Amino acid sequence: MDLSVIYSRALAGVDAPLVQVETHLSNGLPAFNIVGLPETVVRESRDRVRCALLNSHFEFPDRRITVNLAPADLPKEGGRFDLPIALGILSASGQVPGERLAQHEFVGELALNGTLRAVPGVVAAAGAAEREGRFLVVAPPCAPLAARVPGSRIIAATDLLTLCAHLNGASPIPPSEPPPAGDPDGYPDMRDVAGQHAARRVLEIAAAGGHHLLLEGPPGAGKTLMASRLPGILPPPEAQEALTGLALRDIQDIALPCAHLLQRPFRAPHHSASAAALAGGGGRPRPGEISLAHGGVLFLDELPEFSRHCLETLREPLESGEITLSRARHKITYPARFQLVAAMNPCPC
Repeated sequence: MDLSVIYSRALAGVDAPLVQVETHLSNGLPAFNIVGLPETVVRESRDRVRCALLNSHFEFPDRRITVNLAPADLPKEGGRFDLPIALGILSASGQVPGERLAQHEFVGELALNGTLRAVPGVVAAAGAAEREGRFLVVAPPCAPLAARVPGSRIIAATDLLTLCAHLNGASPIPPSEPPPAGDPDGYPDMRDVAGQHAARRVLEIAAAGGHHLLLEGPPGAGKTLMASRLPGILPPPEAQEALTGLALRDIQDIALPCAHLLQRPFRAPHHSASAAALAGGGGRPRPGEISLAHGGVLFLDELPEFSRHCLETLREPLESGEITLSRARHKITYPARFQLVAAMNPCPC
């Protein structure tokens, strides 16, 4: 068969829209073209895929290869499409049977020797694949995160040869199991605070009612210590809230121990942070501190030292629980429902 279709997932905010990787082999002068609004890193995958196939002892077709990443109006970024492109070439050239490919979705970057490398956004991809009833194939470092999604079926493949043996039925790979649940004792403990009975009572009321806080006191009074203990007395996050926070940290590629994956976050940006660092953004939009604190606590120490622009940035997420980043091609909305805790020293006067 000269045409194959492989399923993959792009990354757009906390969503993972479906991308169909269509591969066609035709007669003519040998060439390898990728179309469908790919950015530079995706176009560079031609060389990575060629080397990975040859070093894995597969045959690289000496024909005209056209790869279309559909839909064409969806921006594609990163090396996450290396694996589906390689499998599309193998399927179109008859080196891998296409029957089981339709039951899987593939996300992963390829090393030159055919080894799979981790990519961000696997939590969102796992949720989308689960809703479609398909397996998701990822690199082994991504499997513990992706397996956290309830009902997901995650296949952790180390390299192309191992994956093709799984697809051929010669050596099936069992689905990955989720890591153990988080330890509730992993939070900083309120027992570390000596005295401060009134402040402790205020924190308990704020935790019960979800109230924002402003702590005022002289340096060394324990404002930062008290604020860091607040996540430990908050109610446990609901399943969907915890998965959304996990997906946000996965996009930003924040490494956490498995036992702390579903705990409420505590973010404490420095007062010199820019508004973009708080809100998120960039050429390839990524969540900022406001979104990374979703479901947890955002702590602003030395509140008067933050710029006016930074403080104004908090207005929209405090009111709506989300923040929208507008770019020339598209808009991305990140969840940002957090509990704000600010601290400051008394006025010198």
